Amino acid sequence: MKAQDTNVFDMIHNELREVFQFRYNTIMGYTEYMSPCAEPANWTPVTPRELNTLTNYLIGAGLHVWDRDVRRYINSRDVPDHNPVQDYLKKLEGSWDGRDRIRTLARCVPTDSPRQWTSWFHRWFLAMVAQWQGHNGLYGNAIVPLLISPQGMRKSTFCRSLLPPELRSWGYSDNLSLKDERKVHLAMSQLLLINLDEFNSISAHKQSGMLKNLVQLPTVMIQRPYARHIEEAPRMASFIATTNMSQVLTDLSGSRRFIGVQLTGPIRIPRRIDYEQLYAQAVDELNRGVRFWFTDAETKRVMEHNRRFQMPTDAGAYFLEHFCLPSGKGDGEWLSAAAIIEHIKACARSSFQAPSVTKMGHILSHIPGLEHRHTAYGERYHVCRRSNPIAA
Repeated sequence: MKAQDTNVFDMIHNELREVFQFRYNTIMGYTEYMSPCAEPANWTPVTPRELNTLTNYLIGAGLHVWDRDVRRYINSRDVPDHNPVQDYLKKLEGSWDGRDRIRTLARCVPTDSPRQWTSWFHRWFLAMVAQWQGHNGLYGNAIVPLLISPQGMRKSTFCRSLLPPELRSWGYSDNLSLKDERKVHLAMSQLLLINLDEFNSISAHKQSGMLKNLVQLPTVMIQRPYARHIEEAPRMASFIATTNMSQVLTDLSGSRRFIGVQLTGPIRIPRRIDYEQLYAQAVDELNRGVRFWFTDAETKRVMEHNRRFQMPTDAGAYFLEHFCLPSGKGDGEWLSAAAIIEHIKACARSSFQAPSVTKMGHILSHIPGLEHRHTAYGERYHVCRRSNPIAA
């Protein structure tokens, strides 16, 4: 480097640091600056427009510089790193007063299974914070609370209130489109909580494909704005969802990833949430090794709980129209999926679009209360044929 270049760099460095504060936001992937006279005091990303503003300031101060000279400083390691989430949580270590605020917040959501909901919400909340801290690099937070009620029950307000104002202003979104997977990956590396608002508008294809994969990713491949390369970044965001419809889960095997909660009334949003103590509790519990993942037994209970929110398939509806569950041990017969398909085809004729035997078996295995057993001739299901089929 020429001596002249070194002098220019030193002058830029000294002049800017005397007036402004700079930091490199490691989550968002850009440099921010703050002016001491800004009202209100806040950090501003150094966009191309802001870069020109800083360059003009230096020229006005009597320095003969180009914007490329300023950019060289802005994008150098002379600007200290800053992780807004880690800094926020670090300040809370050792400050928890011992009161359980996470479950208290969950109780603001009225539901017919409050004990179950508060326990599961507590586990999910810890998993959200653990995701931010990078506690588990192998798995992402694959659980998604799903708030179900008619409109006007304050579901979206509750979701938004889960983050403190310092993090919510940039770390929360309730209007993310799933159409462009690249943009979704970028959002997952930068946002902290994504609300899948109007979850019922997500197609069955996306539920069982893209979304099912997204919620379990520990890292994402992203291309930052103005960057020329793709990089692997840790996933930050957890998911929550809201819907006005009860039967919205379409993927039989994917229901384990949702915690369906049917609201029995409007959510009672607290006037004031002590965010410092709320998150201090999460930090303390995680530091003490409190479990933030769901066991196999808990996952099984979640799946059983979610059956009522499952959207019935056409084949499942036809089965319930032409078959019922035996009322006693001596009733009914043990039929294969293929035999069940043939019986429905014979009764419904051309109106029944028969699935494959494998698909039908998968549907039957998820019907509540339907017994099935493995035999030398394959899987058999304990059913009774309806003498007078009911309307589907």
